[in-house]
Amino acid sequence: MIIAILLWLYVVSQGATTTPQELIKTPLKYHNLGEGLTVSGPDTVSLRIWGSLKRNSDTVAYVDLSGLGEGVYELPVNVKVVKGALFATVEPDKVEVVLKAVQEKELAIKYEIFKPPSPAYEVLDVVITPERCLLQGEEEAIKKVKTVKCQISLQNREGITSFYSPLLALDAGGRKINEGIRLIPEKVKVNVVLSRKKAEQKVGVKLVSSGNTAEGYQLRKLQMEPDFITILGAESEVAAIQEVNTEVLELEGRKESFSQELELMVPEGIKAFPSRVLIYVDIGKIDEKGGKQE
Repeated sequence: MIIAILLWLYVVSQGATTTPQELIKTPLKYHNLGEGLTVSGPDTVSLRIWGSLKRNSDTVAYVDLSGLGEGVYELPVNVKVVKGALFATVEPDKVEVVLKAVQEKELAIKYEIFKPPSPAYEVLDVVITPERCLLQGEEEAIKKVKTVKCQISLQNREGITSFYSPLLALDAGGRKINEGIRLIPEKVKVNVVLSRKKAEQKVGVKLVSSGNTAEGYQLRKLQMEPDFITILGAESEVAAIQEVNTEVLELEGRKESFSQELELMVPEGIKAFPSRVLIYVDIGKIDEKGGKQE
């Protein structure tokens, strides 16, 4: 009777936020699991607390696995008394625990681009490091894993880029498996090469010349080979080009026919095939009557 009165006085003095013997569901933890083992057992137990309970986060129920090897055990559940509690009981006070040796399986890592780059870019290469991963865990869980992959987002990326991506273990239906396995490593380094999409187009060549032939001489004929070339570059830039100019052909003071290679003047980032054209220039004297003279 005296103990009951003292307990009641203590609870009242603490400003109890719980009634005596309140039932609390709490996670059951497993401590000191041996290396190379997996554990399976109940996830939760019920606690009955006597006294003031102001912070449920302080409640701890655990099973000590120290020194245990593979096998089936019935083990006591230990309770760490929470702050403000007089004492606590746990239900059940013993649980069945199964310890099994860790199983291992090696799988190649696949990747999935779930967010593609800008439409102006294309993926030239994707390299994942490492290329394989190790699965550790319960045999039944490992058997369910059919694919390990990383999901890659390439939004707002360009050029050569590197980043890390977490690994996902998936079953045959593509569902994620979280319980009973461990992935080593848990994430991989992804190296991606992106390039602007290329387009090619056939365009004409415009000859640019400067100056006049020497007095008494005239330009009789110009011939260019080739007069159409192919340009290669970003789609949007190539589409805007209808013809390509040559570098300047100087005719000032010329008296004789000649041939000359001229470079094509293309915008930066655009390539021309071929990059030069050959110009044949026919120059001759003007006779006294204003006609042509060989």
